[in-house]
Amino acid sequence: MPRLLPRLLKILQDAPEPSTSSNGYTRYKKRVSMKNTIPETPTFTAEGRTHSILLDDANPITEGHLYNRHKSLPPRVRLVKPLQDTGEHDRPREMTDEEREWWSSPYLRMLASPLRECQITRKKLPCDFLIRLAPVRLPTSQGVREQQILVPDGVEHPKFKPRRSTPACYIVCWKDAVPYASSRIPLRKISQNLTVPPLLSVRIGYQLRLRVLQELELLTKRLAASPLDDPAATVLRRLTRSEWNVVRQTNSIPHKDAVALMVVPPVNQNPETKEKPRPSAQLDITDIVQAEINNSETSSRCLPPLSILHPVTDDDLGSPLLPNAQAPLYHGLSLFPARPQRAALHKALCKLLEAERRARSRALPASGSSGHEKSLRVHGDAKGSHAFLLRSNQHTAKRADVVPLAIALWRLRMWEGQAYGSATETSHWEVDAGWRLSWAEQMY
Repeated sequence: MPRLLPRLLKILQDAPEPSTSSNGYTRYKKRVSMKNTIPETPTFTAEGRTHSILLDDANPITEGHLYNRHKSLPPRVRLVKPLQDTGEHDRPREMTDEEREWWSSPYLRMLASPLRECQITRKKLPCDFLIRLAPVRLPTSQGVREQQILVPDGVEHPKFKPRRSTPACYIVCWKDAVPYASSRIPLRKISQNLTVPPLLSVRIGYQLRLRVLQELELLTKRLAASPLDDPAATVLRRLTRSEWNVVRQTNSIPHKDAVALMVVPPVNQNPETKEKPRPSAQLDITDIVQAEINNSETSSRCLPPLSILHPVTDDDLGSPLLPNAQAPLYHGLSLFPARPQRAALHKALCKLLEAERRARSRALPASGSSGHEKSLRVHGDAKGSHAFLLRSNQHTAKRADVVPLAIALWRLRMWEGQAYGSATETSHWEVDAGWRLSWAEQMY
């Protein structure tokens, strides 16, 4: 032991300091394929054999692992480098157009997430339909019994806040189910002295909105590095006033690849202080609670619904037997009730539009008339409205992944109860989806 301690101290001194630039984001190791060529299955009969099957070089009795079938690696959205013949049996391949179209659907990606059991309703649902809760130890003084509370875990993006590696549980992404968490969740099985805080629903709603802003920031950085060569690969665009009037009159979105339509006007100035709120994504819980109280007390007009599903129309009618696809229309006033966060949402959308403009200008050939085209101003209904159209298709998937942002918006929609308003709407997601309404009637 006397010889070991000095050596350990020297090793610790010479060890490099951990890097803090990753912000808690850990890069996963490269996936290794286990797929291999399977030898031909030999016959177990004695015909044509001169020795026992056990004496073969590869036989399914003593070396059965050689005959196990493994899945191949999933295809990649885009292969940047050309493939090289490395002699491996399972080489990476690029997605086909059909696979890329499936990958660009937020609904298929949500349904493909791993199944977990909701501790309140005892239903097994995909992870994207649930909220993960993990225990956190509260700071206590010496001699006081240790206390722990449940907090939302894994709601924010892992690049900004990594998920805790502690025992956790899942509840349905629905704020009306949170009051039953203390009576339905087996708290003692998770941790001793574990309680449910009274502001749990407020914390979850705040982090769900924060996730939307984080996805917008990451999407902006990704689009800033990729040029826009194909107009069909446009991720975000602002509808003109005439296009927005068509949406309001027909109650339909004339874009087949639309995954969300957000109406986010700029935040007006405070009538008392005559100042506009500063865009801020990070807020204190007390400020959020106070903002909700002020909105409920001082609001003189009824707020619009958080989202409305509109059918997506297109010139190609397709099959008359299939129903029309639908896309949600989000109202920014109800989506982000807090004024600083709503201002941050509008600022993030404008930054994303600016990144799209720069990507489009980099893809255009250099000409002397480009500066003249930029100086032209539109008038009347050709001006831009407050509606932002988010698109996702096989072409946008090559530039950036829009699906995480669409999922973050849909999870916020589910949290506010928009997806559970009627049995007809939830029936699109699962068989016998009316269980939520019957469960809510029994609980209430």
